[in-house]
Amino acid sequence: MKKQRGFTLIELLTTLVIAAILLTIGVPNLRDLIRNNRLATATNTFVSSLNVARSEAIKQGRRAQLCVSTNTDNVSPTCSATKTNWQLGWIVWVDSNTNGTLDPGETLRIAEPLPASLNVALSVVQTSIQINSQGAVTNPNLLIDICDNRTGEIGRQLRILATGSVSLNSQYPCS
Repeated sequence: MKKQRGFTLIELLTTLVIAAILLTIGVPNLRDLIRNNRLATATNTFVSSLNVARSEAIKQGRRAQLCVSTNTDNVSPTCSATKTNWQLGWIVWVDSNTNGTLDPGETLRIAEPLPASLNVALSVVQTSIQINSQGAVTNPNLLIDICDNRTGEIGRQLRILATGSVSLNSQYPCS
């Protein structure tokens, strides 16, 4: 009698059932992990952009700005005068020649558009955030809510203090 090799039907079905159970448990958790990481990345990008603008404003003794941009992928991106949707991306720049406009060579950082699943809302609708040469913001106590499209989830809220420093509430209830 020949010795048979391979798996029996029962062994294959048992393996498939175990794999299905593991996938049922793991996929939703992985999806939430990815969404939470996107939220944290967007928050960290905004905070680091604010910190770069503030430190460069102080270092150069000039006004710095974060402004909404609809063309962050262009060679020479520009600030939008009318768009207030920060999800489109933004530019960090220092007004080196004090003319009040973004000129070539003044750009410090360009933030790409955020994923469509994220929502950025400012407590005051505006196209830019300005930081003076002492590091203070012109619109103190500005609140920035960063949430995703999950209902009832916890998002992030940034509060920009008058001094230009940023306070984070990582347990902000999104609505």
